[in-house]
Amino acid sequence: MPLVRYLEVEGDYLKNHSPQEKNIRHKVRLFIYMLGLLLVLSLIASPPYVYGQDSPILASLNASEFTTDDLVILTVSVVDDSPQQPRPILPPLDGLAVIDFDIATNVSMVHGKIQTEVVYTYQLQPRRTGVLVIPPVTVEIDDQTFAAPPLSITVSPGSPPVPSPGNAAPVPNIAPPLDIEGQDFFVESAVDLATPYVGQQVVYTFRFYQAIKLYQPPQHEMPIFAGLDTIGLPVQQYNLAIGSRTYLVTEIRMALFPKTAGNIRIGPAQLVLPGNYFEEPVEFYTGPATLQVKALPDNAPAGFNGAVGQYQIEAWYSPQIAVVNQPGTFSVAVSGTGNINTLPEPIWPNLSGWRPYDSQTNATIEMRDGRMVGTRIYERLIMSDKVGDFIIPPTKLVYFDPSLGEYQTISTKSLSGRIIPAPTPDPAAATAAALAAIPTATPVSIANSFSTPSFGSQPVNPTFLGSSESPWRVILPMGIVLFWAICGAIPVAVVAGAGGYWLWQKRQQQLEAEAETLQLPSQKTHPALAKALAGSSDNYKAVSRALHTYLGEVLGTPTKGLTQTDLANRLQQRGLAKSLINRIKDCLAESEMGRFGPGLDDAGWGLLTKTEELLFELDEALKQ
Repeated sequence: MPLVRYLEVEGDYLKNHSPQEKNIRHKVRLFIYMLGLLLVLSLIASPPYVYGQDSPILASLNASEFTTDDLVILTVSVVDDSPQQPRPILPPLDGLAVIDFDIATNVSMVHGKIQTEVVYTYQLQPRRTGVLVIPPVTVEIDDQTFAAPPLSITVSPGSPPVPSPGNAAPVPNIAPPLDIEGQDFFVESAVDLATPYVGQQVVYTFRFYQAIKLYQPPQHEMPIFAGLDTIGLPVQQYNLAIGSRTYLVTEIRMALFPKTAGNIRIGPAQLVLPGNYFEEPVEFYTGPATLQVKALPDNAPAGFNGAVGQYQIEAWYSPQIAVVNQPGTFSVAVSGTGNINTLPEPIWPNLSGWRPYDSQTNATIEMRDGRMVGTRIYERLIMSDKVGDFIIPPTKLVYFDPSLGEYQTISTKSLSGRIIPAPTPDPAAATAAALAAIPTATPVSIANSFSTPSFGSQPVNPTFLGSSESPWRVILPMGIVLFWAICGAIPVAVVAGAGGYWLWQKRQQQLEAEAETLQLPSQKTHPALAKALAGSSDNYKAVSRALHTYLGEVLGTPTKGLTQTDLANRLQQRGLAKSLINRIKDCLAESEMGRFGPGLDDAGWGLLTKTEELLFELDEALKQ
């Protein structure tokens, strides 16, 4: 309507109507103006989202009610007729974690145009209970933002997680954390002893409480334990009821042993729930802890080597009846609570008349009543060169007992046994056994034909040699068999001898090559050592055989059964220098250690070099 005409109509209306009607008309017009103004302002302030059935984005859920054990499936569909595939923007999710997502694409022809539908499927895990809201999922197409309507779900508690079969443990008597109320996840750490002695065991425990299941394992990082020896203990899990909820508690424990006195601070431990493309990781931290470590008392007795804890000790010897110059095993076991891995050796007794070798140890550790306990076994190979009964004195251990605040000394019982001579075969018994092993070559019927005839009752048969009773009837076939056996054995013996000689030559060449490779002495191998090596692949055994053979020829008597003292005396009488005698004893002891003790890295080649040099020096000293 033109403005002039509008003013004429308005003037006529004002002349022909009452003041009340004019007032009503004014209010209606004012209301219309205000409504229009509000509409304009709302259009200006609101974002350019487009909702409704014509929107290219649509979001939906697989259900509206869930438990913390369920997965929420969020499906977002985006339809566009452009060749590009716009990606929806997932808003921040409160109480929901994205576990995984998948993309599927459908291409179709609509009204002559190519239309692309991209379907995004998100797997969400509820991480708290109550009503959770998923804000609008948006997508931008041609500089215009479209949004799907917001969605809401209701989450109720599910069944609590259960311990894994390998880590299940009884529920300990612990107080629940004060700040865990309403928390789905919680962490804490604790030490079972705040004022230990140096070397005393302290158990550090990191606990992770979880009320809902996790689809991705959390990551934890223990603090740095400066000034402490550490031993990892088995992980244990159990369910703990706190209020109206049941938590799965995972305990990661460490056995700590302070190395010095003073205050030691243990920093916070960290646990991280992993993030992903859509969300940041969630981090949890424990509080720090402080140890006030006390020094050990100054009145330590002699023999104390740092053992701290509570221990028992026992010993045994095997075999109880041993053979002279044959090794036996002397074992000592220390059991109890303490740092089993670094437990020092006990105080070994003075074994007069025995030759000890390096000891070996092994340890077993387990948890018992929340403490680390174990056993450490020390083994020594010992050998005696004296025949008769023996007694091994007690073995001692000195340790500090932190529960008593005192040093303790414990001992094993004395061990008794017997050393017997090496068994030697009885010559008469050996001869009888050898004869018994020879098979009977002549049957009884043939043996009876050799019986002496009676000269008293009957005359001698003059035709005996040609008769059926003649011994030649037996001897002649046996001789033929013996002849062919000898003729057949000769080629076999020749072949065997040739083969044996060829094998001996190959062995000699192999030994020479090994000697050159391992840089044995450049001079020719000593005959005694070469002979011993030719018959053995064990270098330690070859050294023992070479020395005993050589010394037996020098002294004119076997030396294998002699004690070291007797051997030294006879060599001194032969005029040998004491330094050479000591070197002989060292080589023999080292060969025994290599044969009966722990193996060495070089398999005895170093001992071969020493023995060969010694044999050549003995040749010079004895003018062999």
